[in-house]
Amino acid sequence: MKNEFYTIIEIKKNIKYFRKIIINFPKSKYILKNNIEEYSLRLLEYTYKANIIKEERLKYQKEIIIILKMLDYYFYLAYQDEIINQDKYLKLAKYLINIYKYIYGWIKSEKSK
Repeated sequence: MKNEFYTIIEIKKNIKYFRKIIINFPKSKYILKNNIEEYSLRLLEYTYKANIIKEERLKYQKEIIIILKMLDYYFYLAYQDEIINQDKYLKLAKYLINIYKYIYGWIKSEKSK
């Protein structure tokens, strides 16, 4: 359980960082901004679900992986549209990769039980 709680703490930190970045998105990119905010909150929601609903844990863990991939794509679009610079994009990608590693580690530890 210690690993899961650490993952939730990291996700919450990342959501704060994501929100700081998307606050400066232009109004014309409100859909992209809303999707990033929505998916980052879903990330936290599904992590809680995976942690609590043990019968469907793998399903929620897979959903978390999908959400991470979608967030990565949204940030890539923001980079392509020059809303964020390369340094911010790389920093965001690093955060997503770290969460990705936590989730895969969690999945592996569940399979070994």
